[in-house]
Amino acid sequence: MNNTYRKFLGDILITLGVIMHKEVFEARWVQMNKYSGQNKRLGEIMIELGYITNEDLNRALSLQRDLRENGV
Repeated sequence: MNNTYRKFLGDILITLGVIMHKEVFEARWVQMNKYSGQNKRLGEIMIELGYITNEDLNRALSLQRDLRENGV
């Protein structure tokens, strides 16, 4: 397994066509400013903002896990 590689959740969601760059940046801003120090996950914030569904998140997380496990 290649531990140096990490495909970010936002990148995966963009590649899947679920979300746009602007929405990822907005969600990151919310994460850093509204939830600073609270360990709120980006996917949870994207769902709260209505950018993605729980199914979208699960699909992207599954793909992220597969990529990490296969060292892609």
